[in-house]
Parts: sequence; structure tokens; C-alpha cells
Amino acid sequence: MVYRRTLYPQFQGIIHNVNDVRQQALEPELVNNLYTFRYSALGEQFRSQINHFQLRDLVWATSSYDVFYWHADGVHRWNPWMRTRECVVSRRRLPHGFRLSALCADSGMVFAGDHRGRFFVAPLWGSESESWDPVSMGKLGGDIINHATPGPSSGGARMVLVAHNSGVMHTVDAETLRVARSRSFEWAVNSCTQTADGQVQCVVGDDTVGLVIDARAPDYSPPAARLEGHFDYSFSCAFSPDSRLVATGCQDTAARIFDMRRADRALATFCGHIGAMRSVQFSSCGRFLVAAEPADYVHIYDTHGFSHAQDIELMGEIAGATFSPDSGCLFIGVADALHGSGMFEFNKTQ
Repeated sequence: MVYRRTLYPQFQGIIHNVNDVRQQALEPELVNNLYTFRYSALGEQFRSQINHFQLRDLVWATSSYDVFYWHADGVHRWNPWMRTRECVVSRRRLPHGFRLSALCADSGMVFAGDHRGRFFVAPLWGSESESWDPVSMGKLGGDIINHATPGPSSGGARMVLVAHNSGVMHTVDAETLRVARSRSFEWAVNSCTQTADGQVQCVVGDDTVGLVIDARAPDYSPPAARLEGHFDYSFSCAFSPDSRLVATGCQDTAARIFDMRRADRALATFCGHIGAMRSVQFSSCGRFLVAAEPADYVHIYDTHGFSHAQDIELMGEIAGATFSPDSGCLFIGVADALHGSGMFEFNKTQ
């Protein structure tokens, strides 16, 4: 697919020379046995809808047989083992003009935000899903919601960490739809995440520096660490399960891994083939990092020495890539009207 690498449109928020990025990147040995293909479901009914070209974290798995994605008619659940799909939140229940920009699913609920700062939280199981009230919407100002990720419970309440284009990271109570806390930054927040215990958070956005902050500290406190070395804006970040590593996906075509013990420079940098790294995620075992480009390529990096990697080639726009909670499966959503759409499953072999 060399021709796609030359023809695919590139976008830079900050003008830079990609060759400068590639000079810093590692070149791991490519293997094909980290995850192997098991099954795919093809067709328009499995097409994830992408409403913003920079926001691609739109596929989430709550188990190896429950994969959620945003379809033209609402939130769908795909079961690759039973080879079935169903609509769990219909678009008919949503306000007119709801254009999804952020999605996450966890603990029996789904959170979705749109281009106008509106969001909803809906249950995913049983009769509760069918009786969900469509008017139970929240709103975070008029700007686009760029990203959402489930957070640890606080006093029994389920929380969602929300990245807002107005330069704010919100912690939203999924039960009451109220904002429990807001923290402001000097640039648009494109992605945010936190460690498993909720004590440390990472924020990236329209700046070349990502920030690691103490979630327990006052809002005016300086960051605990600055993630430097990016040449452009970042749109994804993720902590490893042991909280030792944090990864960023940047528009300069690179995924970077930082060691929290010395976060002033990247421990490892990996470059893609066709464009920005739009989505990054660690497996729950901590062994692998998946990084998805906007089209055609999904990369799996072995974090044990960073010496091996696997490239998965898929023709078309990529809506997202996510591991199952047990690390056994990798799911990829392809959403492309020209080259075809579908959901793909790969299984861990090591």
C-alpha cells in the first residue's frame, strides 16, 4: 500500500519536518505472531461512524464478546463469538443533530459526547437499557467533547473523565450527570486518562507538551511532570496497568512511551506509515501497546524491551482499536465507504 502512503492527506497543527521525528524513532523487528486474525464482520451494519477526522477512539470492549461502536443509527454492541449485533442506544432517542465525537463503555454503561458539548450516559444491560429516558442529557458548554474515558468509582459513584475542546478536563458523575470537578488548561484538551487508582492523570491537547498531574492536588498546583519531545498536537494518551509508563499518540506520526520515573524525555518513540497516531492503549497485562493510525495501519508494540512490533494492514479509515479487558483479543473498527467497513478480531498468541 505504498501508493496510499503518498496520496493520503496529511494534516499538521504545527508545521514540522516528519524526518526529524523519524530520526528519533526506534525500528523494532517486525513479527506477525503477537496477535493473529480470528474473525471479521463486514458490511455497512458494522461500519463505525467517524464524525471528526482527528477523533478516532470510537471502539470499546467490555469483554471478549461485547464490543461497542457508534453506528449511523446509534450505539451498537457486537458479539464476535455469537456473530451477532444489536443496537443498545437508538439514535431516535437522542436529540436532533446529535453528532457523536467521543465514546466510552465500561461497568454496564456507555458515555457518548457530541460536537455541541452534549452527552448522555445510558445503561447497557437488561430492561434498564430499554427504559432509558432520552431526555437525561448533560451539557458541558458549547464546544466539542474530544474524548472520554471511564474513571475509578468515587464513593460508589461511577466517574467519567472528559476532555473538552474549551481547555477543560471534567470529571463527570455517571449517575447524576453532574460535573464533580473541572480543571482548566491553556489549550484545547484532546485526550485525558488516569491511573487505575485515579491518583495520577495525564492530559494532552493542542500543545507540544503533555502534562502529568496529581489528581489529589489543588487546581493551581504545577504539573507533576511534563511530557516533552512532541512536534505537533497529541490526540491520545494512556497509562500502563502498573502506572509506570504513559503513552501518547501524536499528530507528528509518532507514538511515544514515557517512564514516569523520568518523564522529561521519551523512553521509546515509534513512527507510523501513513499519518498521525490517533489512538493508543495498553493491554491489561501491560505487555503490549496498540497504536492506530487514521487509516490502513494498526501497530502492536511489545513493551518488554521495545524490540518487537507487529503491523496490521487494513484498507480504510480506522475508527478505533481496543484490547479486551483480559488482553486476549484486539478489536479494530474500519469505517470506509469506498474500501469497505467492518469489525475485526485478533487473538493473542503469546
